[in-house]
Amino acid sequence: MSGLIQENCILFDMKGEKEQIIRTLTECLYKAGKVEDAKGFYQDVLEREKISPTYIGYDMGLPHGKTDRVLEPGVCFGRMETPVVWNEQTGEKADLAILIAVPAEEAGNTHMKILASLSRRLMHESFREFLRISDRGQVYRILKEVLEG
Repeated sequence: MSGLIQENCILFDMKGEKEQIIRTLTECLYKAGKVEDAKGFYQDVLEREKISPTYIGYDMGLPHGKTDRVLEPGVCFGRMETPVVWNEQTGEKADLAILIAVPAEEAGNTHMKILASLSRRLMHESFREFLRISDRGQVYRILKEVLEG
């Protein structure tokens, strides 16, 4: 799976509540040519969040959208300036987020491959800490390696 992430889809010092973070990540994927309708895709991701917040532990949010508005699979990484509430039900906060966009017809296979690649690494504190302290180029290179093997 090549081309999943672009260096301009690595965002630092993000501010705002969860919805603003997701909006900014969505707009980034739109500018990268991964989604055709930023507003519509943003709404799709929020609808998914209403089903169950995508807080995965480790101070990390993993929002995603599997819709027809996605032109090709893509990932956008965000590092927040300060942690934001990601799970409104529990109050759990995230300071990192990775937005995954997958076309509806690839919802099963491609989405699961991306999740599996990320999950294997995100469970390690050293990897998450690397994402928190590294510069844009370093974060891009490691995520590209993880996602595209």
